[in-house]
Amino acid sequence: MVCEYYLGVSMNTDHCFNLAMRKSSRLITQFYEERLKHVGLKVGQFSILRAVYFKKETTNKDLQQILVLDQTTLSRNLKPLFRDLYLQTSSDPNDARLKNISLTTKGKDLYEEALPIWQQAQQDIVSKLGNKQAGQIQDLAEKFVKVLGN
Repeated sequence: MVCEYYLGVSMNTDHCFNLAMRKSSRLITQFYEERLKHVGLKVGQFSILRAVYFKKETTNKDLQQILVLDQTTLSRNLKPLFRDLYLQTSSDPNDARLKNISLTTKGKDLYEEALPIWQQAQQDIVSKLGNKQAGQIQDLAEKFVKVLGN
């Protein structure tokens, strides 16, 4: 039995993976967003820009799979990126019903401006955890995705 004390409240969490991962996820999100706010990005938006940057051209469906997001969450994160002209769509040459997503020049510039900030955040986390623990957490996170993903 694991008891967690927070603000004077004792909770029996019985090794609740959900609670542990959600708490750490919120803190990690806050950590990155504090840094990325200087370029006007949320961490989810940065992840989208990063995925599109490496894919060159992709679709909503591909982004959902790459980022493990449902369509509603992806759409909410895409909307400001399209609005601010960081992303663009084009018709797929093989199937006009499909829309491909790519970075605009402005989007590529924003990604390249945000990248060193993200890299520094990565280094800061490794400094706080140490190389060994940071690697173990990465491995564990990847294992969660592998065993729980579709």
